[in-house]
Amino acid sequence: MSKLIIVGLIFLLSCNSNSQTNSEVVKTVDKSYKISVDRFLLDKSIPQISKDLYLEKVKPTDNNETLAILDSINSTGQAREFYFLVITKTMKYADGAYAEPLGIVAKEFVEKNTTEFLSYFMNNQDLLSNEDFKNWASSVYSEIQIDSEGSEQNAVNDLQAKMKNNCKGQTKKFTTRIDEFIGLMK
Repeated sequence: MSKLIIVGLIFLLSCNSNSQTNSEVVKTVDKSYKISVDRFLLDKSIPQISKDLYLEKVKPTDNNETLAILDSINSTGQAREFYFLVITKTMKYADGAYAEPLGIVAKEFVEKNTTEFLSYFMNNQDLLSNEDFKNWASSVYSEIQIDSEGSEQNAVNDLQAKMKNNCKGQTKKFTTRIDEFIGLMK
């Protein structure tokens, strides 16, 4: 009987140890902001329109399907990083009725998720280019022009201050990238 208790305790301790290790691994992966696209392209829960936009098989329009993707960037699940890429891909094609909601979403994301936004660009150079970074700046600046007509420079300065405040405690790389981002708006 005592051998059975010892085996049971060993089993329980090993299970507990593994679950802690697995959660630590997940936290580490989440903090790195490294995006793995293939798993999302194979995921049946991701709408086909999102995959097609990412693969540039279709161009974005102002239809409900495409506009719903803009809302997905605010999701809390792991697919959020994929939707970030999808939205980034659509920026170079944005015009007219699609460009306006895109600008709103882009500006809000940059303001509220600065560390995540910059980390995506710093940790995914194989997926995100300097041109993509410029497209984000252009989209955000377009929204600033609409929202702050006549006082755009003040709005840009406010955005820069918000972004830097959001990155307090981060490395100098973050401040440098913020300055580069803001510089693309001047």
